[in-house]
Amino acid sequence: MIIWLSGPTGSGKTSLALAFAKAGFDVVREEVASPLFQAFAADPPQFCEALQESLMRARHSQFLASSSKRKIVFDRSVSEDFAVFCQMHRQSGRLDAAATVRLGTLAAALEADLPTPDLIIYFSVEEAVLRRRISIVGHPNLIVESLSTQLCLYDEWIASRSESVLLIDNSRCRSGLLGELLFGDSEC
Repeated sequence: MIIWLSGPTGSGKTSLALAFAKAGFDVVREEVASPLFQAFAADPPQFCEALQESLMRARHSQFLASSSKRKIVFDRSVSEDFAVFCQMHRQSGRLDAAATVRLGTLAAALEADLPTPDLIIYFSVEEAVLRRRISIVGHPNLIVESLSTQLCLYDEWIASRSESVLLIDNSRCRSGLLGELLFGDSEC
């Protein structure tokens, strides 16, 4: 079974991914080298393309390393990386047209090598709640500033998906509760 955990920054995907991992699923995580993320936070236009490429390639590599497994959960997908985050960065001026085309070509090539999900679990969260969560965790200000755009792009992206989608409003749910419900693990 292939599951995509999808939704905006701060929606609870990673907490649920941890619960899936404890239940025996391989998890394709969002991984980025700390120096690259710090460089992006300091100078977004200079490092945005490299960051987005790194995220997409890391998901692809992790999947290839676990593709012999039968139960895999993606903590965000390459499809979202491009359709939501690259487009968000394009709209905000952090990616130019040429970089966006290059990243779109890369995303298409990587997606051709990745399975389609059996299920997309999409976390929908009220914008005010996301703003609080993101500020507590300490995401870069540009993520908070682009949150409205991110949410609009997610609405478009999820509406375009033909796979089975489980929509969860995670606005009023404490972190880890869904993992406890599904897997009976109180340490999520």
